[in-house]
Amino acid sequence: MISSNEYIRKIIHLFSLIIPMGYLYIINDKYVMVQILIVLNIIFLFFDIARHKIVWIQSIFKYFFNDMLRGHEQKGHLTGATWVLIGSLISILIFTKYVAIISLIFMSLGDTAAGLIGQKFGKHKVGNKTWEGFLAGLIICFIVAINFSFLPLKISLVGALVAMIMELLPIPLDDNFKIPLGSGAIMMMLSTPI
Repeated sequence: MISSNEYIRKIIHLFSLIIPMGYLYIINDKYVMVQILIVLNIIFLFFDIARHKIVWIQSIFKYFFNDMLRGHEQKGHLTGATWVLIGSLISILIFTKYVAIISLIFMSLGDTAAGLIGQKFGKHKVGNKTWEGFLAGLIICFIVAINFSFLPLKISLVGALVAMIMELLPIPLDDNFKIPLGSGAIMMMLSTPI
């Protein structure tokens, strides 16, 4: 059974769609988008580090977010939200606009679907993930690839597959970091002429 805190966490995770959608529809300038993300990264990193060192920030953070945090996030590691911003900043800095947008959508939607379906219906484990979650995330990412036709379809589909492989693999990096960077890197390689 999935706790209500986990649903809240996933709803908050879906708000990360603001970044690729904002870059697509509102802030067309890469330089401006990077500046905004740098400021947000500084703010989130400050509070993420301060929640372990400054008592009044720690108590506010515990009151609002403690039940949603994963065990490693409570023990001094950065939160998923901070990793979303770090992954978004790096993706937008190093990838072309549409590769960054699609890889960030894969992270937002694919990771959310994989997490919820994997926790609710997952029976076949791969480390601490499940094949059911992987397939759910893959289906969502394929739908994204088909509906956002900025890149050739085969490149977007390979990016979707890599996004969910990155989510499944027990690489000791946060999914919000490794999904967009892994899928974005492969889409960049496939779309760059040799």
